[in-house]
Amino acid sequence: MTTPITMKPQDLEPISPEWTIRELVEWLSEDSRQHDPALRRPLMLIETALTGATWKGEPSTVALIRSLAAAVHTQGALRVRDVISTPAMAARPVEQVRLRELATRLRVHAA
Repeated sequence: MTTPITMKPQDLEPISPEWTIRELVEWLSEDSRQHDPALRRPLMLIETALTGATWKGEPSTVALIRSLAAAVHTQGALRVRDVISTPAMAARPVEQVRLRELATRLRVHAA
């Protein structure tokens, strides 16, 4: 069964939906942010949409940042807003996010 990801702009605060994944990881490189419990929920939403990963229990902020950092090499140019939702921020399954991301990567490699 698929759990929909429903996003509202305030769900990401203080993360900007306009940032690329690379910019997000750079912003997160500041030590104080790496252990900020307020960032865990928005990072979890972004990381799940980006990687499709499932976690046993609640991942730490550091674990989420590491996962996002690993994704920078292949998906760093994607914007947060493009990863998490349609322009209207409608709900949709994680698999649809992953399929769209895969289709985008295939188009880039084919060009």
